[in-house]
Amino acid sequence: MCFNHCKSQLSLPGIGLFSIALLLTAFSFSTSLYAQIRPNVIDATGKEWLQITSSPRTSWNIIAQYCPQDGITPCHGGGITDWVWATDTQVLQLMSQYEPALQTQRAVGGPGAFFSAENFLAGTAFQPTFSFCGTYACGASLAGITASKDSAGYPIQGFASHDNTNVSIDGNIGVGPLPTADEVSGYRGTWLWRATGPGALAYDDNGQVTNPSGGTAVVNVLANDWIAGVRATASNVFMSQVSSTHAGVTLDTVDGSVDVANATPSGSYTLNYQICSSSNATNCDDAKVSVFVGQYVVDAVNDAGWASPSTGGTAVANVLANDKLGATQATTANAVMSTVSAPSGVSLNTTNGAVNVAAGVGFGNYSLVYKICDKTNLANCDTATVAISVRSYVIDAVNDYVRASSKTAGSPINVLTNDTFNGTAATASKVSITQVSAPITGITLNTSTGLISVAARTSSGIYNMTYKICEINAPTNCDTAVATVELSGKAN
Repeated sequence: MCFNHCKSQLSLPGIGLFSIALLLTAFSFSTSLYAQIRPNVIDATGKEWLQITSSPRTSWNIIAQYCPQDGITPCHGGGITDWVWATDTQVLQLMSQYEPALQTQRAVGGPGAFFSAENFLAGTAFQPTFSFCGTYACGASLAGITASKDSAGYPIQGFASHDNTNVSIDGNIGVGPLPTADEVSGYRGTWLWRATGPGALAYDDNGQVTNPSGGTAVVNVLANDWIAGVRATASNVFMSQVSSTHAGVTLDTVDGSVDVANATPSGSYTLNYQICSSSNATNCDDAKVSVFVGQYVVDAVNDAGWASPSTGGTAVANVLANDKLGATQATTANAVMSTVSAPSGVSLNTTNGAVNVAAGVGFGNYSLVYKICDKTNLANCDTATVAISVRSYVIDAVNDYVRASSKTAGSPINVLTNDTFNGTAATASKVSITQVSAPITGITLNTSTGLISVAARTSSGIYNMTYKICEINAPTNCDTAVATVELSGKAN
């Protein structure tokens, strides 16, 4: 069976693709594009083969832009630098370690090939690019593009597949042509290998940290390096940093990590390093590490506030209070503020983040737009809007009631005691007091202090006095209330 459009697919005994399709239609099953994550494969000749699943959804023509087709010269670019694009002969040599018949044949199929293909796709070997398992059938397959073409000009792929039911087994392994050099499949990758020896072989790495706060970009540069056919380690090689395009990007020569210091600006950097055999200081190789430092996520969040036209003032204490730079709060130390747009009389103080409203701005709703930028990268910015309402202070005059003696003089109540101005106690320094109702014999309101006084021998009864309090700075902003004084001959 061949799931991968294998033009050279053989007519084989056992279960075929059409039968599998019928089984999968009839019974429940599960599929997996990549069965599991496995390390790369080291073959008997010392080649390190990249898992096919690392390079799906490409075509022969796309790969040819980055890789020579001689099976010797490494690729450059396309994310596969240093890897060699394997020829069909090299792939057959690899597969023949699992199926000896491939030393003389280009493909083997049938029940006998089941075990070869299964071993090729099992354990620590190659990872399938497609697998399935249903109630009565299971299978897996792999396909990858080689650097070769056949005599008719068709690209050649290497493939392996196996499937079984409760009554039969089937398999295919080998190489065969594809119908076109432009065909792309999610179930097919690329055959790529690189040498593990002789001598020291250092291979390039790529890493990143998410933002300028720094961190470890590459855990260990030795993870893909080799020394005489074995993995390079801190015990069999010496590491040294050759150069770095930024002082904040460094190699830890003890553990092989490439680290980025805090406050390293976002951008792309290159670090060059060298490994040398611990037993032969002249047996060395160089490689480079490409490091990308990401930007902070700048998040300016909208704000809202208000001010009175009578006094003006600060509508928002600090627009940065709810803004973020990465995972930390934006501050004047790490961010730069600027005004994008603002109405007349409304301004942003870029030194402390306060939004101020000038006295005399008319009643209404206004919007100020501001921008914050990362100090380490002034092109990395975000904007937000401050909604500002210009309205009067809220004045609330509350009714009063008091019982007092009609015989003795006194000041039983202050009308301001339960009145408020902008949510706080109304005082004579904030509001003016006016008596609205007609004068009452024996009962007077002190409009300077708010005290109501009762003269001695005032007639008993219930008296209602209406008064008004107004904002001193805005005399039309007022509220009224009634103070009720109940007098009797008894002292209360």
